[in-house]
Amino acid sequence: MKYIIAAIKPFKLEEVREALTAIGVRGLMVTEIKGFGAQSGHTEIYRGAEYAVNFVPKLKLEIAVPDSMADQVVETLAASARTGKIGDGKIFVLDLEQASRVRTGETGDDAL
Repeated sequence: MKYIIAAIKPFKLEEVREALTAIGVRGLMVTEIKGFGAQSGHTEIYRGAEYAVNFVPKLKLEIAVPDSMADQVVETLAASARTGKIGDGKIFVLDLEQASRVRTGETGDDAL
């Protein structure tokens, strides 16, 4: 099993969710986060005053999938979240040792 973590722009969430659902992803977790990468924040003007925004709002998606789906999920995430502009996000893939469904006690791929 693989655990995929992606940071994406907030306005891309619905497009990404639809694309993942279309390839068979059955669930994901979404968290509002702030961070910075290559863009290192930006400046904005509010009521005539300029100020620095050091942390940019993003969404963190967490998805657990069987090994056989991991590459397809990463490709789908990258394609559906891409705008071509700086700050599109990152995708990380980690090995997932165990998963367990609380309600039924199923484990491994069956729990996903």
